[in-house]
Amino acid sequence: MILVADSGSSKTDWRLIQQNGKIKPFESKGLNPYFNTESNIIAVLDNTFEGIEHSKVEVIYFYGSGCSSLESKEIVKQALKKVFTAANIHVFHDLLGSARAACGKNAGLAAILGTGSNCCVYNGNEIIESRPSGGYILSDEGGGVNLGKRLLKAYIEKDLPLDLNTAFEKRYGYSSEDILEHIYKKPHPNRFMAQFSRFIYHHRENHFIAQLIEKEFIAFFEHQVLRYDEALELPLNLVGSIAFYYHEFIRAIAAEKGVRVGTILEKPISGLSLFHQANDQV
Repeated sequence: MILVADSGSSKTDWRLIQQNGKIKPFESKGLNPYFNTESNIIAVLDNTFEGIEHSKVEVIYFYGSGCSSLESKEIVKQALKKVFTAANIHVFHDLLGSARAACGKNAGLAAILGTGSNCCVYNGNEIIESRPSGGYILSDEGGGVNLGKRLLKAYIEKDLPLDLNTAFEKRYGYSSEDILEHIYKKPHPNRFMAQFSRFIYHHRENHFIAQLIEKEFIAFFEHQVLRYDEALELPLNLVGSIAFYYHEFIRAIAAEKGVRVGTILEKPISGLSLFHQANDQV
């Protein structure tokens, strides 16, 4: 059996590809090694796959947010190895997972637009060019965290129009002090800020919100996409909830920038499962 995972900061989608070709889905919390220890990951794995005979899993392809360095990959690999002792384990950065899911075996630019964001150049099997990311504090243009951050900044600094301010307070009931405590004193401030992208989406036809969205996606194209020479030649394929739900804004700005948009997937896991079914390779 083959186990494929796509792990973001918020949750992990799993697919178990069985010998008869059937695929069984699982879901767990996000397993970003920056926010989880090896023991935490093991506990999640034990709980998620309680009913599965671990020794029958032969290969694991794990694509994860935060799995960019050898050290972070090793945290995840060791946790997986202690649960699935007979498996051949491969841990990759989630950007490669998004590229393989959205592009398949075709060359293109591949981007993640979910809680965070990233972009790379993909040759049909591997990433051939990418840039380091500063994460949700310094980078992640276009991601859910940055959208939420723009909204919260406007709310705290009294820049939200009255109708939006009223709608925000009615929906969430947060004071400015509550928000600042969540961001600066409580764990996972990135997840906290990203949740407000839903409010933004539901009010996307409001002029103030539409401008907020456009500014953020312009920043995404300028800082993440157009820095690559191939941006005007290869199609841009995107993965992630933000890319999926805000596709109209993305396509409009892409057209203005001369970028051709290809596939947009909400989740990469289905594409990854098909990729590894068709291509039994690392």
